Order: sequence, then C-alpha cells, then structure tokens
Amino acid sequence: MVITQEIKDVISKAPFIPITTASVHGEPHMIVVGKVAEIREADVLGFGIYKMEITQQNIKDNGMMQVIIATMEGGPKGFRLTGKACIEEKMILFKAEKAEVLL
Repeated sequence: MVITQEIKDVISKAPFIPITTASVHGEPHMIVVGKVAEIREADVLGFGIYKMEITQQNIKDNGMMQVIIATMEGGPKGFRLTGKACIEEKMILFKAEKAEVLL
C-alpha cells in the first residue's frame, strides 16, 4: 500500500494540492486543485475536472502524473506521490505507485 493512513491524514489537511503532468515532449505542466475529491481503494485518488485542458491532454498522451500533498497544520509534513493517471467521466483517477517524504 502506497497511500498510508499518515498520507490520508495529510490529504485531509492540505489547503490545496499541486499536480504535475508532462507532455509527450517531456514539458512539465503544473496546476493547483482545491482538494482530493475522493480516496479510493488500491492507492487511487480522484480529482474533479474543471477545465484542465492541457492536463487532460497530457494524461491521455502518457498518463504520467505527480501529486504533492503538504500541510503546515500540526507541524510541516508533506509527500510527493508519483504514478499514472487516467480520465473516467468527469474525474482524473490517479494511481499512486511511489510515495516520498518531503518534510
């Protein structure tokens, strides 16, 4: 399991969440989303789609994505999640394959 209870706790406290995708040419594209819409089983996070044209195209092209989860609440704590994403209806579904401690 990549998304531990500690990571879930930080997700609930994070004021915003940066996500980064990459184009087919390797150009990074970072956006900020307000919250994780849902945490599913099997290390999957769901993000609601609002516009995100470039992000959606990058996901369709290669699926690579990173998510930063961080908070200052209760002391600084953060994680970088790396994995693959897909689009399902009006959701980006991100499967975390690796978690790194940031703070």
